[in-house]
Amino acid sequence: MSGLEKQQRAQTIVGDIINAIRDVLRKHDVTFNEYRAGFMHLIGLAKAGEVPLVLDCFLNQTICDIEMKTRQGSRSNVEGPYFLDDAPMVTDAIKVRGDTLPLLIRCQVKDLQGQPIPDVITDIWFADSNGDYSGYSEDFPKDYFRGKVTTDSDGKYAVMGSIPKEYPMAQDEDGPTGKIIELLGGQIMRPQHVHFKYLKEGYAPLTTQSYFEGEKYLNEDPVGGVFEDLTHQLKEENGVAVLDLDVVLDPAE
Repeated sequence: MSGLEKQQRAQTIVGDIINAIRDVLRKHDVTFNEYRAGFMHLIGLAKAGEVPLVLDCFLNQTICDIEMKTRQGSRSNVEGPYFLDDAPMVTDAIKVRGDTLPLLIRCQVKDLQGQPIPDVITDIWFADSNGDYSGYSEDFPKDYFRGKVTTDSDGKYAVMGSIPKEYPMAQDEDGPTGKIIELLGGQIMRPQHVHFKYLKEGYAPLTTQSYFEGEKYLNEDPVGGVFEDLTHQLKEENGVAVLDLDVVLDPAE
């Protein structure tokens, strides 16, 4: 796409967004006081540093759904704000600490023809037993609760992690993002989940999540990211919970 085409596309999309907002204001005869209330809420979002949070909450999954219109492989899902590109390489286990329950993650990655894909770099990251992510404070370094693994010649990897805890999408329930979720009749807790990002030259990158059957917030996820094909029944082997995954990558565009 040329520079001019990019400019024209941006003009079209931004113009449509503004026109859609204007249409909603007219449709509901929004008053000046209501407009100002929304205006001040947007300022509150900026002051609280929650603009990325509110965008992730209400728009990220929509982009993933659009992406799936041109994909045949595994479902794309919200990346969220806690991905770090420089997570450590691991082999058998991701480092954890604190009061955690072990979770063995096993996966086979294949192409659309069902052939295994070796040497896929997979980022895995998940919350600790408090619902926190590593790498965002000096006392919680990024070499815990996240790591990169590589598929073998059969397209497989197996790595030990831990069962993550659910956590609030908005850290402050009375903050600006929490207020919007509450206004729309929702709740702020994200269900337990593990994040994945699959990368291999020649294949479209895949960012996704895995959820666990029976988790209490599955049907009220504030970001709308839970789907049946991403929700898995954990097995138990030798007293350890096991998450078995089959992942299919699309070819690169």
